[in-house]
Amino acid sequence: MGYELRRWLEDRLPQEISSGERVVALAIADLAWDDSRVAYGRKFMEKLLWKTGFENEAQIGKVLGKLAGRGIELRVPISGDDGKPLRNKRGQLVYAHRGHQRTFRIPFASEFPGRTAPHWGDEGERSPDHDAHAWHDTERSPARETFNAERSPSWEGNGGERSPGREGFRGERSPARESMVTQAGDPIPLTTPTFPPSSTPRGAEPARQAGSEQRNEALEAATEFLMNLPAPWAVGRITAKAHAPLLLEVIAEQGWRLDEELIAKITENAKGLNRPSAVLRSRISDLPKAPKPTAAKSGPSLPPWCGQCGDGNPAAEFNAKFRTGPGSNKPCPDCHPANRAADAA
Repeated sequence: MGYELRRWLEDRLPQEISSGERVVALAIADLAWDDSRVAYGRKFMEKLLWKTGFENEAQIGKVLGKLAGRGIELRVPISGDDGKPLRNKRGQLVYAHRGHQRTFRIPFASEFPGRTAPHWGDEGERSPDHDAHAWHDTERSPARETFNAERSPSWEGNGGERSPGREGFRGERSPARESMVTQAGDPIPLTTPTFPPSSTPRGAEPARQAGSEQRNEALEAATEFLMNLPAPWAVGRITAKAHAPLLLEVIAEQGWRLDEELIAKITENAKGLNRPSAVLRSRISDLPKAPKPTAAKSGPSLPPWCGQCGDGNPAAEFNAKFRTGPGSNKPCPDCHPANRAADAA
């Protein structure tokens, strides 16, 4: 969660930003998900205050405003019922209000004026932190358990979110690695344990790249699906990208596909909802098992959609009941199956 993303951002943040701006940006990256680059949660701001050392959210808000002034926008604006970002009376984007949790997103390199990442040429070397962590036995001593319990803040009841104490854990330094000197005052060279190089099966890297490409394509498809939901369920691209990983996970477990049946299930029973898009995430999380496919009915297939009827609702491509003339409930004369059957007769 966020470790690789933090290192990625650390190499690209502009050199001229202040230390406070750098601390806040890297702390948000550390709490964000690596795949979606999005960070949020019920106790997110509490964690962010703990990691950065700021006293209150107002101080962090000022820092985020300075970062935005430099072209590094980490805040995600709130979307309205139409899926577009909300603005206040002065035309400024709204990032938080009562009853709505804050959401953050780490931008791509093309979205902010960052530095070119350095090429150290040491990708094959092992990190000292990694060596120290791997050198120790997997069992933790009682003394270390007590220390972590006393120093780490309590995040109980946070729905499985990670504790800052666990995130910051790294292996202790071995006594053999302490600096020592001879009687004459000359330093004794430190010895570092060596490890055999790990062997990678031939063809493993291309397979990993192919899997990553398939994952990205699936995320793009899920994002487009959420953006094309019928109003007022459709959301903007930022919100859709934040919900896409969850949607893929749920439909894989429950047997759904990105089709008209899933659209109908997500958008059903919308009466009485003031902001259907606000409950979209809970609808996705609580999807039941997909219905078993019914036997194919004999008869003519659905004619191609003309693309104009149904007020442009994309569900009309798969369901004839949405193929109505503009501003009326009459069947579309161009692509409704009933009119096609009459023409054939």
